[in-house]
Amino acid sequence: MINEDKRLKTKEQLRDWLGKETARYPNYGRYRIYNFLLLSENAILRRHQILLRKTEYFVNSGKRIRAKLYKMRLELFQIKYGMHIPINVFQKGLHVMHVGEIHVNGKAKAGENCAIHVHTSLAAGGFNDSAPTLGDGVLLFMGAIVAGDTYIADNVVIGANSVVSHNIEEENVTVAGNPAKIVAHKGRLDMH
Repeated sequence: MINEDKRLKTKEQLRDWLGKETARYPNYGRYRIYNFLLLSENAILRRHQILLRKTEYFVNSGKRIRAKLYKMRLELFQIKYGMHIPINVFQKGLHVMHVGEIHVNGKAKAGENCAIHVHTSLAAGGFNDSAPTLGDGVLLFMGAIVAGDTYIADNVVIGANSVVSHNIEEENVTVAGNPAKIVAHKGRLDMH
């Protein structure tokens, strides 16, 4: 769970965060109909981001009744689509790439501009229930698992079906394998 001072708390932050995160999912012309009726993957992802961030805003700003209503809506939506992303884990700029199974432990922490694919997991490890911490700009490809009290540095790319159970302290690298190790000194910054 991200620190109190970095949480979404004001209407201005809500507009800023949603503006950045929903810009990836079009909302003009025919897309408005798709979004309203949830007729496409982008519409589902857009709705998820809105529900997630509004729930965070209502919980963090102390609006109890709306917080409870949005928590229920978010939970039902996530159950329907197989996504388990708790509130207050990801900072601004979260990009969920596809609809599908995603499991994130509520104690995990993630920085800004992280991206996650389907079948990814940020899992607690061991008996102490410690969870991963991701820096800014981390990208998890399909099937990637980060487990336990693990720190991932900024702009690290975690390859498909990789298992990371130890710290990756070097920034802007690509890791892959089981157990994951550095396979390239090119990370997310080099992918643009």
